[in-house]
Amino acid sequence: MVTKLSSNQTSNQDFVFILTGLPGLHNVQHWLSFPFIIIFLVALLGNVAVPLIIIIDKCLHEPMYYFISILSVVDLIACLSVLPSVLLTLVFGSLSVLPDACFLQMFCVPFIGVMQSAVLVLMAYDRYIAVCKPLRYSTIVTNTFIVKAFLLFTIRSICAVLPIPVLANLLPYCGERSVQNIHCEYLSVINVACARTTISDNFHYIIFPLVGLPDATLIGLSYYRIVRVTLQLKSKEALQKTFSTCSSHISVFALVYLSVLLSTVLSLSENHMPPYMPPLSSVIYLLIPPTLNPLVYGAKSKQIKKTVLKHFRNIKSTLTDKQRTHF
Repeated sequence: MVTKLSSNQTSNQDFVFILTGLPGLHNVQHWLSFPFIIIFLVALLGNVAVPLIIIIDKCLHEPMYYFISILSVVDLIACLSVLPSVLLTLVFGSLSVLPDACFLQMFCVPFIGVMQSAVLVLMAYDRYIAVCKPLRYSTIVTNTFIVKAFLLFTIRSICAVLPIPVLANLLPYCGERSVQNIHCEYLSVINVACARTTISDNFHYIIFPLVGLPDATLIGLSYYRIVRVTLQLKSKEALQKTFSTCSSHISVFALVYLSVLLSTVLSLSENHMPPYMPPLSSVIYLLIPPTLNPLVYGAKSKQIKKTVLKHFRNIKSTLTDKQRTHF
């Protein structure tokens, strides 16, 4: 049970959390700001460019590319909600964060993870219908279906994640409120509470089996059916087209789930590793998918690659014409 506030405890609105950075690396952690700045710029550029390209090019106005746009927007929110505080903490050595801002970030981080998983489910379902039921594709995967599915998964994500900041906010905080992390990660924050509950200690680990495992199962079943149908195709061209279309989705699926799995394993074994590894891994697993997803789609999606190259040629041609006119 959480005890009542005593004389040395304060309301959760009367103090600030201090993000102290990476334990054991305080003297050198500012050097890590440089790779994080590069990651931020790459992720920001990629996740802004992909939706813009899809919006501009009418050839990409298809459900598959709509899902890619949604994933890019989710990845962009991941970068904007985490990286600014990470960079400030690394550069200045520590950062004061108001409780409400900390709890908001605490909500955003797992919400983004659950939404990424939801979008991957929709993408797998989209490819399943396209490959296994191509004649019914246009009647099943409609714009209405996309909007309804997106709203449904958004509500699911909010319901799954909202207890995390609520449970953290209900805990009493007193004395030292220094959070040994570079962002407001749930476990790091509740470690500075005066008292904790069994629910607050373990709820963070409940989300993955309740949300991640069912999503991963649905994705696995979808691609299993796709592989079965694909192997029955006699046309080599059809096989190549199916593999080309699905390979980018499978790559992104592997990136997201392997990052989450790695972070979970490191979190559970934090007593057997350097103290800076758990907080560092909690940020890296958030940043790997947003940074690499646009590159994966740019490399593996022929239509997106073709559109990007076309716009680069147009820009190059325009600049060349201006130079000729100038001289």
